Amino acid sequence: MTDDNDTDDNIALAAEYTLGLLTPGEAVAFEDVLSVDPEMRDQYAAWATSFASFTDDIAPVAPPPALEARITAALFGAEEKKPSVFASLSRFIPVFAGLAAAAVVLVVMSQTSFLRETGPTYVAEIAAEDASLVVLASFDPAEGALHMTREAGTPLAGRSQELWLIVGENAPVSLGVWPQGQAEATLQVPEALAAQMAMGVLAITDEPLGGSPTGGPTGDLLGAGPVTLL
Repeated sequence: MTDDNDTDDNIALAAEYTLGLLTPGEAVAFEDVLSVDPEMRDQYAAWATSFASFTDDIAPVAPPPALEARITAALFGAEEKKPSVFASLSRFIPVFAGLAAAAVVLVVMSQTSFLRETGPTYVAEIAAEDASLVVLASFDPAEGALHMTREAGTPLAGRSQELWLIVGENAPVSLGVWPQGQAEATLQVPEALAAQMAMGVLAITDEPLGGSPTGGPTGDLLGAGPVTLL
């Protein structure tokens, strides 16, 4: 009877951890168990898969008609004409933000031992429609650090990839230029921008070597994705 009760408690604990319902201390203690208990890792993986499947029957929702014009205006101003790739920005933003977040979680879990819950963590998949660029990003507000891993899409010769934060109808703000020759990068986000991260879209553009000379995007849009709470 005691073994059955322990099993039920472990199943419930894994579910609560997956949903982010544990306190930071409880989460750390649970992760310590995960590091040595394969059965508990299986329970966590089963819950993560189960919760992600809740969105399977949700029909796709088309973005508002005005969204394309708003994003284009935010990136380059209403008067300036830009390459058609910018007009397709709305199609880069995944409809199922929850599923995108789940995919990022699985990748991070496969590359690191475990996620330490020290506070809210935000994730984004910055991707091109044809997957020519795929970047997985996670942002920890406590550190103010944006960690990124490029899965596809190296910069063109003599060019740089620059990361932008777009919040609502505000002009895009540069978060920095991806270091040359690196598949992974960490950018420190200023405190004022960190507070807006949860409401934004991350976008990457192709820019002259060293970054945009104007303070705003000048090159082709390579990919974009919404920031999602993990």
